[in-house]
Amino acid sequence: MAKEETLPQPVSTMTPAQLARRRRLTDAVIEMIDHVPPDQLQMRDVAERSGVALGTAYRYFSSKDHLLAAAWVDWQRRLTDRVRAEVARDQPRGGSPSGVCTRVLSFLHRELRAFQRHPNFARLATHVEVSSDPFASEELANLGRDNGAVLTALMAGVPEHVVRPAMAAINATLGSGLVSWTAGRLTFPDLVRQLEEVTRLVLGPYENPAPAARELEETQASAID
Repeated sequence: MAKEETLPQPVSTMTPAQLARRRRLTDAVIEMIDHVPPDQLQMRDVAERSGVALGTAYRYFSSKDHLLAAAWVDWQRRLTDRVRAEVARDQPRGGSPSGVCTRVLSFLHRELRAFQRHPNFARLATHVEVSSDPFASEELANLGRDNGAVLTALMAGVPEHVVRPAMAAINATLGSGLVSWTAGRLTFPDLVRQLEEVTRLVLGPYENPAPAARELEETQASAID
C-alpha cells in the first residue's frame, strides 16, 4: 500500500460527526487503559469498545501509537484543566498570592497524585514519548506547548531567562521519574522527593520576591548612608 493511502485525515477537515467518532476512540482508550497496559492494548479492541469500525479508526489515526498519543493528550489536558482550577481555588483570598515555588509544587503534587491513582497513564506517557510515529510526535508537541504555557503562568514573576531552563529541569525530572517508578526502580515517595528538590533548587530564589526586594533596598540605603 502506498504511504499516502495510510495518512490520517487532518482534524481540521473533519465534520462534527467525524470528530465525535474520533473522540469516542480516544475516550475508549482512556476508559480501558486503567485495566490494560498500553503495550497490550489493541486497535481492534478499542474500535469494538467505541462502536467505531476498525477501518474508520485507521482513517483517523495512522497507528496504535497515534491513537494512544491522542488519548494521552486528551487525558492530560483534562487533568491539567482540573488541577489549574484547584490551584486557583486554593489561592489565598484577599491576601498576597502564594510564592512561585509553592504554586508550581502544588500543581505538580496534584498531577503526581493522579498518576499514583492511575499508574497505567504514567506507562502510557512513557510509551508514547518514545514512539517514532510522526503523528504521535505532533500530538505530543502540541501538548508540550500547552503545558509550557501552564507552567509559564504559574511562574509569574520569575525572570524570562530562568523560566525555560526551570521548565526543562522540572519536566526532565518528572519524565525520568515516571519511567523509573513504572519500571519498579524508584518508589513513589522518592519520585515526589526528587521533583520537590529540583523544583526548590531552580525556583526557590523566587519564592518570596517581595522580602528579597526589601532586603536589597535596605542594603542599598545602608551603602548610601
